[in-house]
Amino acid sequence: MANKEKNNFLFLVYLAGLSVIGFLATDMYLPAFDKMRIDLETSKNSISASLTLFLAGYAIAQLLWGPLADKIGKPRSILMGLGIFTVASLAIYFTNSVTMLLSLRLIQAVGVCAAAVSWQALVIERYPADQTNKVFATIMPLVALSPALAPLLGVFMLDHYNWRSIFIVLALIALLLMAYTFTLKTERTTDGATLKQKGESYIQLLRSKTYIGNVMIYAVCSGAFFAWLTGSPFFLKELGYNEGEIGFSFVPQTIAFMLGGYGYRALSDKVEGKRILPFLLVLYSVAVIGVLAITLISTPTLVMLLVPFCLMALANGACYPIVVAQAMKLFPNSLGKASAMQNALQLGTCFLASGIVSLFSGTALLTTALVMVGTIPFVVIGYRLSK
Repeated sequence: MANKEKNNFLFLVYLAGLSVIGFLATDMYLPAFDKMRIDLETSKNSISASLTLFLAGYAIAQLLWGPLADKIGKPRSILMGLGIFTVASLAIYFTNSVTMLLSLRLIQAVGVCAAAVSWQALVIERYPADQTNKVFATIMPLVALSPALAPLLGVFMLDHYNWRSIFIVLALIALLLMAYTFTLKTERTTDGATLKQKGESYIQLLRSKTYIGNVMIYAVCSGAFFAWLTGSPFFLKELGYNEGEIGFSFVPQTIAFMLGGYGYRALSDKVEGKRILPFLLVLYSVAVIGVLAITLISTPTLVMLLVPFCLMALANGACYPIVVAQAMKLFPNSLGKASAMQNALQLGTCFLASGIVSLFSGTALLTTALVMVGTIPFVVIGYRLSK
């Protein structure tokens, strides 16, 4: 019994590692931008482009790994993808060319997508249907920690080594995940039967109103979150806050997101997710309207803005496991494609929301609030479709 619990804990840690490694690759090297610019003798725009290319590759390559994961199996696709990611990470350590850096960052993104596509599918495949929401609620709040902790780890590596060491750490994390992947057995459904090879196409997934509804909720709520992440450094600076205070502002929202996820996990055995979801979406809508109201009627303080935003983060943390599980369960024979399409639409929405806020950064606070409120109609449509 103890051995089984240990194996289950290790598998959860493994799934958490798969879920966050892409975000670690996104965030860990952010504090090193200036040192990279000096070392590679290039411009700020070129270094920033390494992040843009990574995000673009991370979104688009999801759709390539989805069918492949369904065809060859999740463990094999993870090994292939993380192998590519590891080689690219090690190559960045030795590069002295910004052009090579940009190319390798794109290759990194393509490789790490295999982990992002596969971990959600593994949850559906390897846990009973009544446990999947709880498993998602265990893992997803940990993803919220990566934007807060990854830059701190990057700063630690910079202080003790150099910016190149950051990519060695990423390669080591990938190798650890690959080592555990070798222990995984052939994928099976929860009733023990081997999964069928033939599954649905992306077109068939998009024809499912229930799937689209749940994914739409996931995508637009994430988009509102990214609108804040993009806009807050601009508008908090305008409101007179320094970099340290801006950095600290990410802590309460991260805690709120985790409380939402683990709060739902505690309730999941007693109350069905579908029953809780409408209340969470109402809380989300009230919270983002609160951000806009505070923006319009006053010159807000950080605390005034954080109160409604943390409520939104709380609602997101609780509703993500519900809608992701509901979407994934619909296509047990196409879990790779279902996860890939879901992630691609989510990342695409986040990219769009972030882009709008960046484009109108001159009025960052108002634009951020409007983008967040603009997600409410899509939340309503998504909920109606999901039913």
